[in-house]
Amino acid sequence: MKIRYFSAAFILVLAAILSLTFMTNTKTLAPNESDPLTTIRGNAKAGISVAWLVLDEAPLYALLKTNGEINAERFPGFAKLASLSTWYRNTLGTAQRTTEAVPALLDGKWPTLRNYPFLADHPVNLFTLANGHKKLDVYQSITNLCPKDVCPNKIPDEERQAEFQYRALQNFASKTSQATEETVHFAHILLPHRPWRFSTDIRLARELKTDPRRSIVVDRRRDAYQAMVRQFIATDSMLLEFLNQLEQSANWNRTMLIVTADHGLTFVPGESYRDKVNPNNEGTLEDIYRVPLFIKYPLQNTAEVSDCPVSSIDILPTVLSVAQIPHSAELDGVDISNTCPQRSSRLVQWPYTGKNLITGFADVVKRVRYYDNWIDADGSAEDIHRVGQSGVLLGTQVTTNRQATTSVTWTNVDSESFSNIGDAPLSYAPARVSGRVTTTTPICPRCEGILVVDGVAVASIPELAGLHLSKKPAYFTTSVMTSSISSTSNAPELWIADWTSSTPQLSKVGPSTE
Repeated sequence: MKIRYFSAAFILVLAAILSLTFMTNTKTLAPNESDPLTTIRGNAKAGISVAWLVLDEAPLYALLKTNGEINAERFPGFAKLASLSTWYRNTLGTAQRTTEAVPALLDGKWPTLRNYPFLADHPVNLFTLANGHKKLDVYQSITNLCPKDVCPNKIPDEERQAEFQYRALQNFASKTSQATEETVHFAHILLPHRPWRFSTDIRLARELKTDPRRSIVVDRRRDAYQAMVRQFIATDSMLLEFLNQLEQSANWNRTMLIVTADHGLTFVPGESYRDKVNPNNEGTLEDIYRVPLFIKYPLQNTAEVSDCPVSSIDILPTVLSVAQIPHSAELDGVDISNTCPQRSSRLVQWPYTGKNLITGFADVVKRVRYYDNWIDADGSAEDIHRVGQSGVLLGTQVTTNRQATTSVTWTNVDSESFSNIGDAPLSYAPARVSGRVTTTTPICPRCEGILVVDGVAVASIPELAGLHLSKKPAYFTTSVMTSSISSTSNAPELWIADWTSSTPQLSKVGPSTE
């Protein structure tokens, strides 16, 4: 694997190289057409800028195929980013909580777990070091590390909702693309963080009420994983839009672009998503602490991959070096633009304790294969909905003149879920449906549920297989293929697909009983 090295001499001659690089990356101009980059190159203040995007609850394994490559079909934004940057695929975060993980990113020090995410506890950080050397454009969703007279700090709680975060990312993209002087752009965006409301086409569902099933139930954790990946796909679409906007701007070649996350999370049944850490379950540690890290250095337009044992505390010293921000700060991290850290292990922490991990990228791939048993890791965005044997039916037309079953009834938990559906981004769409099923006779072991909307199968419910009589109705949640849902869609019907033979036999249950 290649590792990108950048010397100080390279940075010093950046201005001279820019003109040659731009010649190979811009269109041929008409005789009377002016090159907008000429004005930028002539501006003495237009040197190296930094665009640093921190996602939240964004585990690396969810982006990958079973061979360790980024799933370009499902995540075209991250795939494009990887094709133009250095992917540090062996990166570990430092803490499982944002309040420690983000400050560690910004001050380049191992978190002590005794400090709070405020400037007083982290007086030397990206913002205080860059202030006076670069213009600052800062969006902090949780932390308060920037001097109040320099930039705004923590946003109001209501602005943490998904629609506000979507607009915050758009605003970050616009400012990064349109800046005309050296700027440090920083944004910590609460995506794909819970609650998972986005559909794959960037419409928004209502927040799911509490799931009554125990955390040890595999179906519950699989449903949650589907919801997270669905929101991750929406986040990827936003990232792709940002990349295209920046790439087409005059700032692309002189911008150091960093995309990473504070931490991930795990969906292993019986384990906490990340609030409580089980050090005896190595897989969950990989899920929680293994984060994406992509750095597009100035002038870089080709893919490179590094397996160096990087920690997220290394990002700040790298930014200070490449962006030529002078400092005398003592940092725990190292500049990975010209150094491969020599570490046999890396510290990850959680309240009151921590652990040194010695794992590498191969261990990430093991996690990809673990979750591949739930959702096809090599499939498309649509394939995340295709769980169980009946997943193959999604998107297909269902013949309406099928035998009806009277032994099964169901109730949609949200009876208004198919009302007021929109078609535009951020409009409402039922990204998932929750229901309760009652049966007067046992459902066969190879029978699964499917939801049908206007004759098209849009969701599968494999957990109905083998359902027995019970005093309590069985609860389910299923991810809906919203590409088949529009403002004219009618309420869903429940059907049963019997896979006892190779060709499924379908029977209609019908609409929800109020």
